[in-house]
Amino acid sequence: MLLQPEEKQNTYKLSYFIPLDVDLIALKQAMESCLEANNISASLIYSVDEQAAVGLMDVLPQRANKLHAIEFLMREQGFASEQTLFAGDSGNDLAVLTSSVPSVLVANAHRDVVDQAIEAAQRMGTGDRLYLAEGGFRGMNGNYSAGILEGIAHFHADAIRELD
Repeated sequence: MLLQPEEKQNTYKLSYFIPLDVDLIALKQAMESCLEANNISASLIYSVDEQAAVGLMDVLPQRANKLHAIEFLMREQGFASEQTLFAGDSGNDLAVLTSSVPSVLVANAHRDVVDQAIEAAQRMGTGDRLYLAEGGFRGMNGNYSAGILEGIAHFHADAIRELD
């Protein structure tokens, strides 16, 4: 583990670089034990920077994740789940992808993230709220923004018809 540069840190987050071949389960257990021994309630969020070919581990306050941020924004803006669509592609998106918020996992997501999202959504009973972009929608590949459009078509076909 190597601490990321100062500009990647803040008062409420520590970020580390992790080798891709690390025993992630053992590392998380060791980090959780250390946090617990120091009476620190925190979340460990793992993701992969594929371009840099390195794992990323963020240590965040227990109640600070994307799901909490999305739920806050929904409340503040008065949006219901049916008016919301989340899109993601990495481990730091799992909390939302497996929640009751309609979500799309774009086709370029790492296979580990796809497997984790499917397993967690099934376990939590939210599988109907998770859409896996596959490509093919309007001849696109399902990656990045093409996956978001595919997700919109899945959850909000009426909105796509408006584009025509």
